Amino acid sequence: MPAIHRRGGLAVALTALVAATGSVAHAAEVAAEAAASEVDEVVVTVRRRAERLQDVPITVSAVSGAALAAERLDRVSEYAAKIANFNALQQNTRVSTLTIRGVGGNANSDGSEAGVGLIVDNVFYTHPGFSWLDFVDLESVELARGPQGTLLGKNTTLGALVVTTKRPSFTPEATVSATLANRERYQFRANLSGPIVEDRLAGRLTIYRDTGGGWLTNRVDGKDYLDTNRWAVRGQLLYRDGGFQNRLIAEGYRTKEFNNYYPAAGDPLTFVNGAVRNGWQRRLQSAFGYTPSYDLPRDPDLDTQERILSRTYGISNQADWSIGEHTLTSVTAWRQLYFRPRNDSDGTPFPIVRAGYDVDVDQYSQEFRLASPTGGAFDYQVGVYALRQDVRSNYRTQFFSAASAFFLGATVPAVALDGLETNQRGEAKTDSLAAFAQGTYRFDERASLTLGLRYTTETRKASNEALSFGGAPLTGALAALAPFRAAVAGTPFTVTGKKTSDAVSWLINPSYRITPDVLAYASASYGEKSGAANLGARPGDPIIIQPETSLDFELGVKTTLLGGRATLNANLYHNEIEDYQATLTTQVGATARSYLANVGKVRLRGVEVEGQAQLTPVWRASFSAAYSDPEYVSYRNAPPPPEYAFPGAPASVDLSGTRVPFAPRFTGQVSLNFEQPLDSGLVVFGYANQTWRSSTYLNALSAYGRQKAYGLTHVGLGVRTDDGRWSANVWSKNLFDKDYAAAFGMASANSPYIAILGEPRTFGLTLTARPF
Repeated sequence: MPAIHRRGGLAVALTALVAATGSVAHAAEVAAEAAASEVDEVVVTVRRRAERLQDVPITVSAVSGAALAAERLDRVSEYAAKIANFNALQQNTRVSTLTIRGVGGNANSDGSEAGVGLIVDNVFYTHPGFSWLDFVDLESVELARGPQGTLLGKNTTLGALVVTTKRPSFTPEATVSATLANRERYQFRANLSGPIVEDRLAGRLTIYRDTGGGWLTNRVDGKDYLDTNRWAVRGQLLYRDGGFQNRLIAEGYRTKEFNNYYPAAGDPLTFVNGAVRNGWQRRLQSAFGYTPSYDLPRDPDLDTQERILSRTYGISNQADWSIGEHTLTSVTAWRQLYFRPRNDSDGTPFPIVRAGYDVDVDQYSQEFRLASPTGGAFDYQVGVYALRQDVRSNYRTQFFSAASAFFLGATVPAVALDGLETNQRGEAKTDSLAAFAQGTYRFDERASLTLGLRYTTETRKASNEALSFGGAPLTGALAALAPFRAAVAGTPFTVTGKKTSDAVSWLINPSYRITPDVLAYASASYGEKSGAANLGARPGDPIIIQPETSLDFELGVKTTLLGGRATLNANLYHNEIEDYQATLTTQVGATARSYLANVGKVRLRGVEVEGQAQLTPVWRASFSAAYSDPEYVSYRNAPPPPEYAFPGAPASVDLSGTRVPFAPRFTGQVSLNFEQPLDSGLVVFGYANQTWRSSTYLNALSAYGRQKAYGLTHVGLGVRTDDGRWSANVWSKNLFDKDYAAAFGMASANSPYIAILGEPRTFGLTLTARPF
C-alpha cells in the first residue's frame, strides 16, 4: 500500500519501537492511545466514488451525520455552524435559498434555478423549495464549491450540497430519539432497519415528528408564530444479488406552520431629498390612525394570518450492476412540491390584503452512469442525465374590507375592493438532456490530472397570465367606483415564450502530492445555470432570460499534520459570473418597471481554511473560516431603494462596485468536543460550537436592512453507555440569546422593510435508545 494511505502508521511504529525493548504489552497500550489520538478519517463521495477527503483534489467540506445529530444541527440552515462560506435562508418553503460564498439564490422566482445545487442520495432537487426539508437519518453532508456538472447530475454555477442518508442494513438495528425543549417543543425520531430476506433484501423505516417552539404570540388570537409543526416518513428497500444491487426510496414530508411572520423593520417617512413619502406607515396613519412599531423582535398583531401548508413527496430508485470491473448505475426519480401560503400581507390587525404564491412542482429525472475500476493509471466516469420539470406558480392577492381605505383613501367605499382577487398564473416546463464525462490520469504516485466535460441541451416553455375576479358588481350606482378597482386590479394580459439553448461545461483539475502528507491542487472550471423563466413577466419583459455563466479558479492545499493527529486545508478562489440573474428596472413612459433579467457581472474571490485536531484521546477541535469579497462588477440598472424613488428621480441606480447583499466578508466557526470514559462503563461527552458572521446589508444605498456582525454559541453535555445503547444529553442553541435577522426584505410603496428573524435561545433534553 502506498505511503499516502498509511492511516495508523504512527501506532504501528510505536508498537515496533516499544516491542524492541521487550515490552509488547506496553506497546499495545501505547499504540492504542496513539490510534485514539488520530483524527477521524473523513470519506467523501462527491466525485461519485468513496475517497478520503485529504486525497480529493477539489474544494470540498464534509460533516458526518453523527456529528450533526450529536450537536442538534437538524436543519439545512444550521449546517453553516460547521461549514464556513455556506448559508441557507429558510424563510419559508418557496424562498428557501442555499448560498456559497455569498451568492446562489433563486432571485425569488419559481422559474429560476438556484446556483447551488442540492443532491440527495444521487437525486438532483431542482426547485429551491426542496431544501426546506429536515433531512434525518443522515450518513454525511458534503459541500462542493465551484461549478458542478461533469459528474453531479444537473449543471450548477456555484457548487452543490450533497446529502447522503443511511442505507438499509442487513444487521438488525433500531434507534429511537425523543427531545423535550423550551416553548413546548417536542421532537420524535425513530429508525428501524434489518433484513427481510437474509442476505438478499433489507429494509429501513424512518419516522420523524417535530412540533411546538413558537416564540412570538399574536395579539389578535393568541396563537404562537414561528413555530414548528412537521412530520416525515421514509421507507427504503435494498436488494442485492451477486453483482447487482437496487435501492428503492419512498418518502413524504408535510409542514403546517406559522413560519410566514416577517415583522416590519422600518419604513421611510421621507425621500432622500427630504420630500414627504406616502408609504406604508403614512397610509396606515391616514386610514386607521395606526402607528406601527419597528422594535425587533416583537409580538405580531395580525388578523388574517394562517398557517403555511407544504407537502413534498418523492420516489427514487438506484440500480447498480457490476459489468466486469465496471459499474453501471441508473438513478430514476420523481419529486413533487405543494406549497400554499396564507399570509397577512399588510402586517396589521386590519383586514386589508393577503398575497402569496401558490406553487406546484413536479420533477422527473433519469441518470445513467458508467464508472471504470480504480487503482490504475487512468479511471473515468461517463453518463447521461435527463430532466423534465413542470412548475406552476400563481401569485394570488385577496383584498378585504379595509383595502379601499388603505390603497385608495379613507373616502373610497369598502365595496370598491372588498372581495376582489387578482392572479398572476405562471407556468414553466423544462426538458433537459445532458451527456458528461470525467476522467483522472495519474502520471505517477504524486501527479495527476482530472478533466471533465458536459454538453447540455434544454428547451424551456413559459407563460404568465394576469386576471382578476370577485367583489361586488360595480354597476348602477356603484359604476363610479369601477375606475378605482381597475387601477388596483390592472389590465389582464398573457405573456408566452419558448427557448432552446445549448451549453458546454468543463473542468481542468491538476494535483501534485508534494509529500505523503501534503496535496496541492488547482482547478479551472466553467458552468452555466439555465436561462430562467420569469413567471412574473408582464408585456414587454423577457419571459425567458439568458443563462448565467460561471468561470471559477481554485488553488488549494491539503495537509495531514502531527502524524495523523491533525489536518489543515486551505484554498484561494476567484470566480466570475456573467449574465447574473437578478432584478432590473427600466423606464417605460412615465413609469418604472422591475423584472427578472440578466443584470451584469459578479466577482467572487477569497480564501477558505478548515482543519481539525485530536488534541488528546479525550479532546477534539475543529474550525473553518473564510474571507470573501463578493462584488457587483456591473449592475447599472438596479431597482432603487424606496427612499430613492422620489418624483423625478432616476428609475434605476448603479450598484456596480458594491458588495452583493447578505454576503458577509467573514464567516467562521470553531468547535470543541470531548468524550471521557468512566470506570462505570459510561462515557461523558460534550461540545461547544461558536460561529461568527460579519455585517451584511440588504442594499448598499439604504440605511434600512442592515445586520451588524454577530456570533452564535451552541453547547451540549451528556452521558451514554460505552456500547452506545442509550444516551441522554442537555443542549442549547444560541446560548446567549442573540437577537439577529437572518435577512431583510425590501420595502415598496405599500409595504415596509421586513425582517426574517433568527431563532432565539433554545434548550432541551434529548434521550436516545438503540435497543439492538
